[in-house]
Amino acid sequence: MNRRSFLKSLSLLLFIPALAAFQKKINKIKFLHGVASGDPTNSKVIIWTRVTPENFNSSQKVIYQVSENKNFSKISLTGTLYTNSKKDFTVKADVNLAKFIPGTKFYYRFICNDTISPIGTTSTLPKGNVEEYKLAIFSCSNHPAGFFNVYKDAAEDKSIDLNIHLGDYIYEYENGGYATQNADKLGRIPIPEKEILTLHDYRLRHAQYKTDKNLQKLHQSRPMVPIWDDHEVTNDAWKYGAENHQKIEGKFNLRKRTALKAYYEWMPIREKYTKERGWRNFEIGNLINLIILDTRLSNRDKQVNYVSYINEGKFDKDKFLDDLNNEKRNLIGKEQLRFIAKETKKKFFWNVFGQQVLISKVVLPPLPSEVLDNLSPQATFLKYINNLNLPYNTDAWDGYPAARERFLNSINTSSNNIFLAGDTHNCWAGNIADNSGTFKGVEFGTPSVSSPGGSEEFRGLDVRPLEKAVTKINKDLVWTNFRNRGYLTLKLNQISGQVSFIGVDTVKNKNYKRSILRKFLLNPKEKII
Repeated sequence: MNRRSFLKSLSLLLFIPALAAFQKKINKIKFLHGVASGDPTNSKVIIWTRVTPENFNSSQKVIYQVSENKNFSKISLTGTLYTNSKKDFTVKADVNLAKFIPGTKFYYRFICNDTISPIGTTSTLPKGNVEEYKLAIFSCSNHPAGFFNVYKDAAEDKSIDLNIHLGDYIYEYENGGYATQNADKLGRIPIPEKEILTLHDYRLRHAQYKTDKNLQKLHQSRPMVPIWDDHEVTNDAWKYGAENHQKIEGKFNLRKRTALKAYYEWMPIREKYTKERGWRNFEIGNLINLIILDTRLSNRDKQVNYVSYINEGKFDKDKFLDDLNNEKRNLIGKEQLRFIAKETKKKFFWNVFGQQVLISKVVLPPLPSEVLDNLSPQATFLKYINNLNLPYNTDAWDGYPAARERFLNSINTSSNNIFLAGDTHNCWAGNIADNSGTFKGVEFGTPSVSSPGGSEEFRGLDVRPLEKAVTKINKDLVWTNFRNRGYLTLKLNQISGQVSFIGVDTVKNKNYKRSILRKFLLNPKEKII
């Protein structure tokens, strides 16, 4: 995209009504950001849209309609809402569909000033005996890093019942920051071009993401259960701060509240009184208890960062291990642990944990010089810990070993446990056990939608030998892939399950090829191989 075309697009996305003075109908509105639904129960579902008015000082009346017919020949439910600049003109309704059979498929749309929105498809969750259900899991969708081919692919798979997004739905970086190298060439320069800090900034960034047609298709296709990770606020966030937050940028708690306000405005998520407590569960008949956790904003203590233990070219391993293994360090806290213990006592065939960061223990094998000499700036710490048998990623559960053990001990194993993770940008499959060796369940880490993965981290080197070496040195890790962007699907029934890792061969071009990278068969109480 050339500079002139970009400025034209920018003026559209910032919604500058340059011709408003010449319009006779000053209250004409547009639906530029599609529609979405989410957080379904067996009787309710959130439906969402955003109206873009010409007069930003006015309040807008929006009618929503829900129907079992795509042509809306019979309206099942209708209602009226009002929105204004205080809500950034977003519209969200928690529609009550209790009079219909749980699991019913619905169509929905919005009407404002005689303008009709696109039509979305949604459903409530089934109740009672459920024979089979299929989930799609996503993470790390970086707009300037590449096209959302992954979303398009999943939207076209009609066998999927529910989308789950495990975080990094947006990224906070400025143009010229992380993963923006190809943004100009791809026509995906961040809006605004600076790092986002204010409520206005976060709203603009959400607005830009939701103009993506593939993301709109995904949201229109079926409901989504979303949860944030760090980049919805800023990189490597924890309870009271973040790696990518400096004192000159103001108080972190204000930034976190601001980011979450925009997130709740722009996402099809049910409102909570305490917004940072994102944990919740969804019951899919007697088949699945989907348990969503927050490992990021509510209770996480500050990460132990390798760089902090490197002084004058030397790494202080003893000090690092003392801090790493401190029993008092938390990732999710007591309130979430009580929630997990309560939920896993319920009778379901499968417990599915949707959470942000990898549980599996991962150390890297000794890295050869050709790898160490080609590390990205973010990975240069690996030179200091090479061959020390230390965890690779201290932002994951590996950085909180005592908290991980408390988490695993809180889980009742009467059901079959499946752990889902995002964050790493790569594919992972492994078996999870506590420190005594008791098997707790299986874990699958979904690759990124578009964020750079391991192959980019190691500067384009052939990472296949490294993948094999990683699985060899980590006894509970079964498979990994550092090369493909993609997503995973999880199909479950009362007897078994199947996990499919689906990859796309490129995010730098809208023309892509998809492939099944790996499949795993899930049997009750059994490890994957």
